[in-house]
Amino acid sequence: MPLVTLKIFQMATRKTLPTILTLCLSLCVASINATPMDMPPREDGSVLVGDIAYSAEEWESLLAKNLQSLKILWPKTNGVVNIPYKISNPEVNTALMEQAFSAWESKTCVKFSKMAESDKRLEYLDFMIKGYCYSYLGYRKGITTPVSLPSSCTFKAFEHELGHSMGLRHEMNRSDRDKHIIVISGVKYKPGLDSQFALMNTINFDIPYDYCSIMHYKDKAGSEHDDEHTMLALDARFQTLMGWCSTNISHWNYKLVNTMYNCTDDWLKACKQASEPCKN
Repeated sequence: MPLVTLKIFQMATRKTLPTILTLCLSLCVASINATPMDMPPREDGSVLVGDIAYSAEEWESLLAKNLQSLKILWPKTNGVVNIPYKISNPEVNTALMEQAFSAWESKTCVKFSKMAESDKRLEYLDFMIKGYCYSYLGYRKGITTPVSLPSSCTFKAFEHELGHSMGLRHEMNRSDRDKHIIVISGVKYKPGLDSQFALMNTINFDIPYDYCSIMHYKDKAGSEHDDEHTMLALDARFQTLMGWCSTNISHWNYKLVNTMYNCTDDWLKACKQASEPCKN
């Protein structure tokens, strides 16, 4: 029996062992190690990978480096990351959008601010409806960051896409994900969704892997009929919980945003603290 399968057995509890056993005996397990290079471009040259969109320039850069850059972070002024936005489609559910704003704003130094019609800035979130839920990734100098939020998007989807718009990738794309999950090969995916499980050279800021992240997919997500496992949790307690733990933004999501935008350092300085008193 393969060593990786034995590790899963050893970590599984009695309750989860039958499920893990069935999965391991019936599936060939492997990691997807690169972003697919053959994704078809759209009419404007951009490429849509699951719910993340890339401009033609960003896609070429990603293929060349496959490295997440700090350049996608929004500027911060006087301790506040102000992210301006406009609503180009009046059908966007503004009630859910504002609730999602409040959820992220409540425990970070990020502030979403509606722009005046006379504001001529080029860098802002453009809320629209284009088929299904997706967002471009983070700040894009000189151009807008489109975010599509049709009526099919749930409140959790609003929070998730705002996470992308701030620069967050999917949790299962993290460079250390193979220490926490196994992505299963041989699964029949919905068109284009296999790319959502690519392993990337991400910057993780010493934040631990988070099965409960608002940015984590469920264990059967991406499969053609949502009935086949696409991921196995190496900590068997989270096999059926990953992506389901909560409908809310997790503690580690907030911690990641506050770390990547240096919110915590600003707060410590304002409070005259030399180090962070809260460690969890």
